[in-house]
Amino acid sequence: MAVGTTRAKRRLGRHVRPIMERAGVAAPEVARLVRTSKDTVHRLLSGIHLPHYPTFLAIMTVLRATDEEIAEGTSLWERAAQDAVKVEHASALSPGYLRFRRDEGEAHRERALDPMLIPGLLQLGEYADELGRRAPSLTRGKGWAARATAERLDRQALLSRSPVPLDYRPLIDEGALHRVVGGRELMARQLEHLLVVGERENVTIRVLPFSAGAYGSHFGALNLLEYPEPDEPLSVYVESYEGVRAVDDAQAEKTLVAVWEDAARHALDPEESARLIREVRDTRHG
Repeated sequence: MAVGTTRAKRRLGRHVRPIMERAGVAAPEVARLVRTSKDTVHRLLSGIHLPHYPTFLAIMTVLRATDEEIAEGTSLWERAAQDAVKVEHASALSPGYLRFRRDEGEAHRERALDPMLIPGLLQLGEYADELGRRAPSLTRGKGWAARATAERLDRQALLSRSPVPLDYRPLIDEGALHRVVGGRELMARQLEHLLVVGERENVTIRVLPFSAGAYGSHFGALNLLEYPEPDEPLSVYVESYEGVRAVDDAQAEKTLVAVWEDAARHALDPEESARLIREVRDTRHG
């Protein structure tokens, strides 16, 4: 069972929370009646811990949940216990990035915005290695250097996932095309890689040209993850010097979605983007 939060655990917490509100029983009282710790109840509600099933069932009973609510809760508990998304090199990842990787593995669509670099799902190995050598250690876990290549390939496999590959829609700032990472020869190959991957039906690469001016986000990468379930809220992740972190505030999430949508309005279409990528490859890195 995965340590820390997962999407399935958060779904379970969202299921229990309104039942507790309806019952009018606070977490400490629930814990007392069930004879468990109040931290166990709080962690269940926040989606960072999955209690043993007898404890979960006792909580639902104390809250006087209906048979239907218990049945749905049991289904959600079983899914959370299965840890559907396996991240092969979890021990080498920071907690924030690990949460992102687990959520990304369950997403069916990802919208990305990077004002500085080629996004990770589109990076060649040498490009990623060069960035990795310069990345602050706060973004990596123990043993990262030895597992970085394998982890990157594991993540990029989402673009060819069977039976339904990730629908990936990145917005890339033109500056990232010009920024020389690892030398001009490597950058030429990296841009060629963008053109090849961009031909996939599930990948839509769009470039934000310099002529777009300021478009609302120049502070770090932004990722919006959408899931197959129609009632599941999207997950929003931002990147800073301290690494990747989830945005759990509803108003902040709306603001960041608006940032992506505003940037998308200024981006070139896929065909124009491909032409610009070729031009930069041939004139700057050729």
